[in-house]
Amino acid sequence: MASDNDDLHGLIRESVRGIASDFDRDYWREHVDEKEFPEAYWQALADDGWLGVAIPEEYGGEGMGMEEMTIIIEELSRGGGQGGIVFVLTPVFGGIGITRHGTEEQKEHYLPKIANGDMRFCMGLTEAHAGTNTLNIETRAEKEGEEFVVSGQKMWISGVENADTMLLIARTSEFDRSNPTHGVSMFLVDDPAEREAISLSTVDVALPWFEKQYQVDIDGLRVHEDDILGEEDGGLYMLWDTLNTERIAGAASSLGGGLRAVDLAVDYACDREVFGQPIGAHQAIQHPLADSYAKLLASREILYKAARLWDDGEDCGMEANAAKLLTSEFGTEAADRAIQTHGGNGFTREYEVYDIWQNMRLTQVAPVTNQMAKNFIAEHHLGLPRSY
Repeated sequence: MASDNDDLHGLIRESVRGIASDFDRDYWREHVDEKEFPEAYWQALADDGWLGVAIPEEYGGEGMGMEEMTIIIEELSRGGGQGGIVFVLTPVFGGIGITRHGTEEQKEHYLPKIANGDMRFCMGLTEAHAGTNTLNIETRAEKEGEEFVVSGQKMWISGVENADTMLLIARTSEFDRSNPTHGVSMFLVDDPAEREAISLSTVDVALPWFEKQYQVDIDGLRVHEDDILGEEDGGLYMLWDTLNTERIAGAASSLGGGLRAVDLAVDYACDREVFGQPIGAHQAIQHPLADSYAKLLASREILYKAARLWDDGEDCGMEANAAKLLTSEFGTEAADRAIQTHGGNGFTREYEVYDIWQNMRLTQVAPVTNQMAKNFIAEHHLGLPRSY
C-alpha cells in the first residue's frame, strides 16, 4: 500500500518530467552553443515552485527537504540537456545554505527571491594551490571596522556571469594547527560580476555547458560583516554541511544522466536494424545496458538514504560520499556503453550520448574527486590511517 510520501513523490516526478519534456535537444544545444542561460527553463521551474522545494513556506518555498530535491534533480537530469546542472547551484548553495545558517534578515532578503526564480547563486571556493584542501585556501579577508577587505584568487568557478550573489569562502584568521578548522568564513557577495574589485577570466574547457568557467581575481573587495553567512571563523563546519548536500545533489544529477544514457541507448537499439533485426535483440547490446541499469538502480538506494538522513538531521557523510562515488562511476560507464550501442552515431552532434559522457566523466572529479570520497570512507568508516 502506497504511503502519502510515495504519492507525493510520484506527483513530483510526474510534474518534473513534464517540465523537462517541454525543452528538447535543440533547445539545450542552442543554449550550450551560445553560452546562454536557459531562462525559459529556469522560469518554468520557478513557476511550479521547484526552485524553493527545500525553502520553508514562510519564505515562499515548498517546505520540503533534500529527498524531494534529489527526486527533482534526478528527473531533470534524466529528462535531458542541462537540467540537473542548472538546478544545483542556487537551490543548494543559496537556498539550503541560507535556510540552515542565515540570519533572519538574510533569510527574508534572499529566500523569497530564490524561490520565485529572481535570484541565482554561484560559489567561490576552489583555489588552484589548495585544490581539495580547503584548509589551505589563500584568499584572505582582513577586518577593517564593520567591513572585511577580501583579496585572493578563485579557480573553476561556474556561473559567475549569471549570478546575482556569490557564496565566497575566505580565511578570516591565521591557520592554527591546534584548531585547524577555525578561521574560515563564508560571505554573501551580491552582484559579483559587477564589482570593480573582482575581475573574471574565462577558462577554456571542452565541456558542453551553457555556462563558462572562470578564474576570479579579487583585489580589495569590501564586504560588510552583516554579509557573513553563519559565524565568523566558523564557516568550515557550515561549509561541510553544505558540501554534503552538494554531493547528494551531484549524485542525483549523475544518476539521472546515467539513466538518460541507458534510455537513449535502448531507444536506439530498438530502432536500429542490422542483418534483418534490431541490434537490441543481441545479448552483446542487451547485457551491458542491463548491467548499467542494475548498477544505477542500486546506487539510487544509497543516494536516497543519504538524502533522508540529511533531512532527519543525522550524519550522512558516508552515504553522501558513497552515492557520489557510485553514481559518477556507474553513470560514466552507462554513457560509455550508450556510445558503443550507437556505434559511429554516438560521436555525432545529432545524438546526445557523447555530451552525456563528457558531463558524466566530469562527475568523477567534481564536486570532489572520487579518490577523496574513497579516502573519507576508508578513514572515517573503515578505521584506516589517514592517507593525506
